[in-house]
Amino acid sequence: MMPKLRQYWTCQLLGWFSYTFIIWVLNELKGEELDIYLVSFLMISFSLGLLISHTYRELVLQLDWLNLKIVDLIPRVILTSILCGLAFFALHTLFFDVLIVQQEIVMVTLEILQNTLSLSIIFVLWSLMYFLFHFIQNYRKEEIKNLRWQALSTEVELNKLKSQLNPHFIFNSMNSIRALVDENPEHSKDSITRLSNILRSSLLMGRQQVILLSEELQLVNDYLSLEKTRFEERLMVRYNIADDTKEHKVPPMLLQTLVENGIKHGISKLAEGGTIEISARKVGSDLKLQIENSGHSREGTDREPGFGLLNSRQRLFLLYGEQGELTISNSAKGTVIVEVTIPEKVKEIKVLKSNIDDKTEEL
Repeated sequence: MMPKLRQYWTCQLLGWFSYTFIIWVLNELKGEELDIYLVSFLMISFSLGLLISHTYRELVLQLDWLNLKIVDLIPRVILTSILCGLAFFALHTLFFDVLIVQQEIVMVTLEILQNTLSLSIIFVLWSLMYFLFHFIQNYRKEEIKNLRWQALSTEVELNKLKSQLNPHFIFNSMNSIRALVDENPEHSKDSITRLSNILRSSLLMGRQQVILLSEELQLVNDYLSLEKTRFEERLMVRYNIADDTKEHKVPPMLLQTLVENGIKHGISKLAEGGTIEISARKVGSDLKLQIENSGHSREGTDREPGFGLLNSRQRLFLLYGEQGELTISNSAKGTVIVEVTIPEKVKEIKVLKSNIDDKTEEL
């Protein structure tokens, strides 16, 4: 991006060059030849335009007009534009009409009054473009600040939610292992080793915003193997995973949390145990996950939603907005069905890299 000061002078030079070019074209249309007088006229016009508009800019910066409200700014712009127009023609007439053409001072005064209004309009247009540019720049600055704040708050919220998962997961897993210590010490040692592998994977995953479904499924498989140690024949697991879903990216530990939720609130409460089935399929570009477990959901009643469901819904919303969905329902065959919709891409919160610094010089 072009530095601001260079951008300012580029616009200044091009703007006043265009003004003098238009004057030259109008004189050509009138049939006037390009002589020494016309060249002098154009050079003086170009130089005075740069000088007076630049002085105007310095006044704006010194008086901090860029931070004024529109209502307060308009009368100042109109008055200053009239004064700039008057100064332009007074100096132009002095240099060109009096010193070069040597016109009488009485006629010069009348010409100044006649032309002040027309050139005041030029300075009004200059003011409009200058202040409009700055209003757009300030709007972009505010937009960048808002985006940065939004991205930061989202990141903080996601990290908080993910940090809640690990202690919750460890607590439940340790309870499972504790039940084996007296019954089967050897098996409990194997389970502890399995748990350490799961924790290592979950900690690595926790640093990422999304992971492949295949990686999440590996974590879920390890977790269910650990749970089968506790439930034995009371826990049956079925997978129905379409091959084209394994490369789809999902929030880490989302599926594991929902599976854990199904076991804790569904299967563990049934004397005969039950079955948990995990399905994944593609619908368009979206991934549809389904976790079906034996039991009955009480969501929708006066009961507060469980930690797993609440955490999962919050993470989906932060990452995908309204496009990410999680629903839970009871089926006619006595099972609970949790359905999750995960879009292909995470919601974009672009933190724009800007060359705009808080202390960057104003144009």
